[in-house]
Amino acid sequence: PDGQRIVSGSFKTVRVWSADTGEQLHEMRGHTMQVTSVASSPDGQRIVTGSWDKTVRVWSLEGEQLHEIRGHTSWVNSVAFSPDGQRIVSGSVDSTVRVWSLGGEQTHEIQGHSCAVHSVAFSPDGQRIVSGSADKTVRVWSLKGEQLHEMRGHVQCVKNVAFSPDGERIVSSDDRTVRVWLADTGDELQVFEGTTDVLGFALALATANTPPVMMGDGYKLIKDGVVGATFDSILRGSLAVSNDTIAGATAAHQVFVLKIV
Repeated sequence: PDGQRIVSGSFKTVRVWSADTGEQLHEMRGHTMQVTSVASSPDGQRIVTGSWDKTVRVWSLEGEQLHEIRGHTSWVNSVAFSPDGQRIVSGSVDSTVRVWSLGGEQTHEIQGHSCAVHSVAFSPDGQRIVSGSADKTVRVWSLKGEQLHEMRGHVQCVKNVAFSPDGERIVSSDDRTVRVWLADTGDELQVFEGTTDVLGFALALATANTPPVMMGDGYKLIKDGVVGATFDSILRGSLAVSNDTIAGATAAHQVFVLKIV
């Protein structure tokens, strides 16, 4: 959160890097398969990871494993901390969303999706969870697991979901579209259309105050959904959302910025 470190996940390992120098600071080992998702706690003192080994793990910033959390019966695709840092949410190929205490105790198992859950996120106030699934739906849940909204519109797997910082909007992507929803009602607000299927991995962050810039050779900026570019393979976890702007990246070396109207 302080912008001083970067956390990455790969095959069996989690690594912490200096954002200023690129130097590796710590290497965490414990997972036995691919690490699919990483997140830092709001205070920057803990890291949570999810893996194909079906576990969620909590680490200290220095690399000590604090908790190994078991409960999912298949791959864990996505993990996130609550804004107060006291809860963890995870989504899995076992079709469930699970909420855990910081100490690793499961507090709620949320069922409703009919296929793998690929992305989860807390609302800024920590009172709601959004999930995206291979069942083509985006769903909003209370902390106790009550389904508040089921949003339909995507025609393929939903691999990216995020709340806007004010909690009023939800953004989701895959199936060659980026869709904006009203968080309180589940109504679809806006659709940005692309041309090719979307994939997954992970990327970085942008805000409404970030000016449009070229990101290097071969990168193409998409501003307001124009400039003739396309959503070619949007990367999993690549959506960053401000109150009126969406930023992301694609596997075709494109960076895009979209304006919510």
